[in-house]
Formats: sequence, structure tokens, C-alpha cells
Amino acid sequence: MRRRIYKIIEVSEDGDSLSKAYDIFMMMCIIASLVPLAFKEQNGVFNVMDWITTIIFVGDYMLRLFTADYKLGKGKFLILNIHLQLWL
Repeated sequence: MRRRIYKIIEVSEDGDSLSKAYDIFMMMCIIASLVPLAFKEQNGVFNVMDWITTIIFVGDYMLRLFTADYKLGKGKFLILNIHLQLWL
């Protein structure tokens, strides 16, 4: 399951429609997160957009951290090592 998540969140390959959809979704989230910055006034809609995109970006970051060992090739316990280094 982690390997499939890794393949989805990395740059899409030919024939992987789910990865392509994820890339398009993240690009749309990036654009949506810039919309509130284009206006001087902040209203409820912009605040909601800001919160939603922030939550999505945090989720993306957590998925990338969860699958970082596949990208770096450091072994299965890379996440545990990262957490231990943060606490020490």
C-alpha cells in the first residue's frame, strides 16, 4: 500500500491515471491557495479556501513523509529515524 501511495504522489508516469489525477488536483489546490492572496479583503469564502488548501497540503506532506524511504532508498524505518532525530 505504501509503495502505491508513493507512486501516486510522485510525478505521474505514462498510463497511471490516478497519479495524473493527483498531480492535477494538487496543481488546482496550489492555484486555489493563491486566490485569497490576490485580494486585499479577507472574507469567509477566502478563509475557508485557505483552511481547506492548508489541510490538503499538510496531508500531502504527511503522505510524502510516510513514503520518504522509497524515494531516498534508506530502508523501512526512515520515518522512525526522522521522528527520533526531531526529538533528540
